[in-house]
Amino acid sequence: MKVKVRKVEITEIQEIFEIDKKEFGPMNYPVFVLKQYYNLFSDLFLVAENETNDILGYIIGGNSKENNEGWVLSLATKTAYRGHGIGTQLCEALLHKFHVDSVFLTVHPDNFGAIHIYKKLGFKISERKENYYGDNSPRNIMKLDKVTDIKV
Repeated sequence: MKVKVRKVEITEIQEIFEIDKKEFGPMNYPVFVLKQYYNLFSDLFLVAENETNDILGYIIGGNSKENNEGWVLSLATKTAYRGHGIGTQLCEALLHKFHVDSVFLTVHPDNFGAIHIYKKLGFKISERKENYYGDNSPRNIMKLDKVTDIKV
């Protein structure tokens, strides 16, 4: 499914929050955090929309100029649209916006769909942390070296 990927608008933060809440449950970002990400990284906060302008998913990136690295902070696609390549399109668009040496992300080890997307793009699992958030929640830390070497 081909979608249009574009920068999020501030008026869409509530809609992003609703997607985030539905897809991540108690681990979702509060609205104020999404707004702060927008304020800090608006060029790296993207949405995917269909031909009728419905938002189907989003991705948020952040960067550290000090370490010359980027982070994928969040990626979500509405459940009904998973498996259509939307997550991959969002990731590709974000990676092309980064001008860094490497990009990192964390993903739950059981999130096979997301891990598949990330591996397809060239990310590799660099380590596993069993208590990443301090609540016994495991995460794989994945890394992509040389963002210009995107595989897709």
